[in-house]
Amino acid sequence: MQVNSVTPEMTPEAVASNPVGGAAQPKLRSKAGSLTVSKALLGFSLAVLAFLVAAAIVPQWIAPYSPTDMKTDQLLHSPSLSHWLGTDQFGRDVWTLIIFGSRQSLLMGIVSVLIGGLIGTLIGLIAGYCGGIVDSVFMRLNDILMTIPGILLAIAISVALGPSFFNVILAISVAAIPGKARVIRSTVLSIRSRPFIDAARAVGTSHLEIMFRHILPNCFSPLLVMMTIGVGSSILVGTGLSFLGLGVVQEIPDWGYLLSQGRSYMTVAWWVATFPGLAITLLVIVVNLIGDHLRDWMDPKRGV
Repeated sequence: MQVNSVTPEMTPEAVASNPVGGAAQPKLRSKAGSLTVSKALLGFSLAVLAFLVAAAIVPQWIAPYSPTDMKTDQLLHSPSLSHWLGTDQFGRDVWTLIIFGSRQSLLMGIVSVLIGGLIGTLIGLIAGYCGGIVDSVFMRLNDILMTIPGILLAIAISVALGPSFFNVILAISVAAIPGKARVIRSTVLSIRSRPFIDAARAVGTSHLEIMFRHILPNCFSPLLVMMTIGVGSSILVGTGLSFLGLGVVQEIPDWGYLLSQGRSYMTVAWWVATFPGLAITLLVIVVNLIGDHLRDWMDPKRGV
């Protein structure tokens, strides 16, 4: 005879306290919490980047003073209400210098990434699609460049060509080519053996059309992520060149030159070098955070 009874294991209280059944709830909460933090960091990064882009475009609307306004009675003044980040050795407002210097720093990072990304993409596309001797020659030359650290390669080019804004951008662009060429080549190698490429060859599509119409658009995702993250690296290289005196000395200095000038006053006026250094660090961090989120968003396996 079968007796229908509710065992203790079947009670709602027992089910709620079951460690196996309740294990998913903390995981869901931790995942939701990490997503919230991730979205907050992304929002903060976009806001900071938008502010810096606005500062580079219209600095006179944001900066309270002129970058060439020197006040001999306010040399090396500490941060105050009138000068938020203090003044430098010439009596100039440090906040104003950072705002006006953002234009050159951003231009060095963005333009050099565009040039290096374009050349690196062409090299990787040709090497990956053609293969054989063409691939071997291109990649061996690329490997030679990759054995040289980017900053050393940029220093060598800047010293050889002389100080000018174009030469600095050229030096940073050449240093950015090898990594992008290597990644694009590996992407092309995985795409060229797919069925739609074989179908394009079967109907008589030319090699140039296959490369630029069928393969290149499929390389857009990794290229965009690389270029976004590469902006931060290019800004570091560019400010490093300015710090070493290999950049362009203009009336309105960039962040690297501000940092170089301020290092002589670290013991008496720490703010002159500290705040430009923090601006460089903040820009590189927010660009890398945006690049990481862009990579996760464009990853086809993100939902797995």
